Amino acid sequence: MDEFIVRLKGKPKEYLDILLKEGYFNTKSEIVRHGILALANKYNVEQDYVVDKDELIKVGKAVKRELRDIQKKKVNYILKMNF
Repeated sequence: MDEFIVRLKGKPKEYLDILLKEGYFNTKSEIVRHGILALANKYNVEQDYVVDKDELIKVGKAVKRELRDIQKKKVNYILKMNF
């Protein structure tokens, strides 16, 4: 397992804090792993990665919460970030 340090400030740090506070993820590491998988999917990266059942369940729950918030108009903006 590789380990590394990520230093965040500004909007990326704010978004990380919100995702944790709102309970979408339990740890910062989960957020980073999910982000990497989302980017790999977005850019159609070939991978032999097998997503485990628990991770799929967490992602599914996060998506359901996000959709519910959008329907309740809690989320009324689109995030566009360039890192």
